[in-house]
Parts: sequence; structure tokens; C-alpha cells
Amino acid sequence: MENKLNVFEYRNLAINQRVDYFVSTLSNIEKFADYWVNFENVYKNIPQKIIPDLFTLDYLIGKNQMEIEFFFRERPDLLTLVPFLLGIRKDKLDQYGNLSVQDIQEKYRLNFKCINTKNMRAYFDFMTSSGLMQLLSHGLKKSVFDYSIGVQAGMDSNGRKNRSGKIGEKFLEEKLSAIASRNNLKWMGQSTSSKIKTEFGIDIEHIFKNRRFDGALYNPKKLKLTLFEINLFNASGSKSKSASTEFQTLRDRLAKTNHEFICITDGEGWISDKSHLQEALEYIGNVFNVSMVESGYIESILDLQ
Repeated sequence: MENKLNVFEYRNLAINQRVDYFVSTLSNIEKFADYWVNFENVYKNIPQKIIPDLFTLDYLIGKNQMEIEFFFRERPDLLTLVPFLLGIRKDKLDQYGNLSVQDIQEKYRLNFKCINTKNMRAYFDFMTSSGLMQLLSHGLKKSVFDYSIGVQAGMDSNGRKNRSGKIGEKFLEEKLSAIASRNNLKWMGQSTSSKIKTEFGIDIEHIFKNRRFDGALYNPKKLKLTLFEINLFNASGSKSKSASTEFQTLRDRLAKTNHEFICITDGEGWISDKSHLQEALEYIGNVFNVSMVESGYIESILDLQ
């Protein structure tokens, strides 16, 4: 939705109207195209040294189980690829390369670092039970390497929760960079008190010793620092509540200084958590969503004269 109110009109609304306006202008920044799958990570998670072996496994496509077992008896070292092909993360194996496997009758371990050639049957049974044997015989049509890309893409999709934060930080950094460039200000992304002191000469260690902010703008003429946090909430719950409380604390700590705090938050989670949103809007004041930032709210309230 396009904003019809400027920042001053918005801030002059009654609190219930401000909450409604905030919710009506929420955006879907977390649904940016690169939110779904980070293909840079996907390719990075396929070690270069195993790629030739993945192509070697193409020979098995369409082979029956007896032929597949014969192949691995001749090349047992290639069984070390099984966890990778099943999307089993390294932290699921112990320090010796053992994977704990639960069978119907018992629990046992398979070592995928040093293949036990005296117990090949256990490996083949595991491949059958996991579906990998069937996949090689009948599921794949062209390439084990291409299949592995699909596995890694699926595993990467589990990182969407963390990626929302990264997308938010990227959005904020782009906005701060543009604002700083237009107004002869200084800026930085991830900001600690030590970095702020080094870059801007402003000491806030007595206020925030170990705190990291998502961004900062600095006006050298007025020696004024504006600190930013950005959070995206796809669902309501304890995180939105804790964020609201945390932002109030940050605002309190800066209230007695020349500096300022601005909170940027967005996401559908606020729709069903209006009570904590109202609490934040009442207490902090400078709480904006992404579309408000896009509409120039930050630049409008900065003391630039």
C-alpha cells in the first residue's frame, strides 16, 4: 500500500489510528527473491573435491540393486558420499564419522569416514531403507550432481528464518548509505560501541558496552548519532514481545543524550500482535515499517539543518 501520510501526520495520529495505519502499510520485504534460496550458499556447500565422484555415480543411474552393490564393493570409498546425498549435515556424525541409525529392532552406527568393508551389507541396507538405492535405480534420469544441487537447495530453504534478518540488514544499509550520501552524513552497518568510537569519535561505551546495532548515522556538525535496529516478524509471539521490550530499553538509555534511536520493524506477525506494537509506538515514538522508510520518514525526522 502507498503511504498517504507523511511522517508528521503519522506521528500526530491517536495511538489506535497509528497502530491501524502501521499495520495497513506493512510490506513483504522478507519475500524478496533471494529470500527463498541462496544459491551462492548452495554451490558453496558442494565441495569441489567431491564433484568428480558425484559424476562417477552417474554410472549407477538405472542400474539394479545387485549392480549398485557390486559397484560399491569395488569402490567402497564412494560410500562416504551417502550422507551428503541424503542431506545429512556433518554435525549429525560424531567426531569419528559415525552416524547413529535407528532400525526397527535396534540402534546401530555406520562409519562414513572410514568405510567398514567387512560390513558392507549394513551400508546397503541403510541405502535401501533411506530410499537412496531406489533413487539411483529408478528416480534419477540424468545426473547425481544435479540431484545434489536440489538436496542443498532444500537444505538451504531451512535457513529462511536467518535470511530474513540478513535481508533486513541489507535493506537498512542501502537506505542509510543513500541518506548519508545526500546529506553529507557518515554511516555504518553493523555497529558496536568500539566501531562507533573509532569511526565517529563518539563514546557510547558507558551506555552500550557490548551492544551491536544494525546501523548508525552520524551528523558531524551536530555531533549527533542515530542508532537503528531492524526486525522482521513473520509470526506473532514471544519474539515480537521481547523486541518491543528491548527497544523501549534502548530508547531509555539514549533519552538523556544528544543521540536518538529509530526502530524499523515489519512483517505479518504484527497483525495479530497489536498490543505489543501499540506499546512500542506509544513508548518509543520512532517506530517505522519498511514502506514508511521507503517513503522518506527517516530523512524527514533527522535534524539536518
